[in-house]
Amino acid sequence: MSCEHNSTDVCSVILGITATHDSGLSAYKDERISVPCTNLTEFEAGAEAFIEGVLGSRGWYLELQTRIADQMKAPEPAPSREMPDFASMTIGDGYTELPSEKEEAPVEEEATEEEAVEEEEAEGSGE
Repeated sequence: MSCEHNSTDVCSVILGITATHDSGLSAYKDERISVPCTNLTEFEAGAEAFIEGVLGSRGWYLELQTRIADQMKAPEPAPSREMPDFASMTIGDGYTELPSEKEEAPVEEEATEEEAVEEEEAEGSGE
C-alpha cells in the first residue's frame, strides 16, 4: 500500500504464509502490518529480513505448527458402514419363555393354591 506522502513509499504490507506438513496438512495465516513509511526499493531490499522477523517475533511459526498439530490430533469421522436391517431381525432369537419366567411360574401357582384353600376355609367358617 502506498503512503499518502509519496506513491513509491510503503506504509503497510499484507504478509501471508502457508505452512505444510509432510502428511499434506497445511495452515495459512495473513495479516496487514503497518511499517514506517519507506521507499519501495529500500523495503524490497530488506523484505526477507523483515518477513523472517515478523514470522519469528510475532509467533507465526509456532501458531502455524500448533494449527497443524491440532489437525493431526482431531477426531476422524467413523468409517462408512451399512446400517443393520432391524425390520428383518427376530428379537429374542426365538425364545418363547425367558428362564426367569420358568422359575417364577411354579411359585405363583403354589401361592394361588394356598390362597384358594384359605378362601375355602374362610367361606366355610362364615356360613
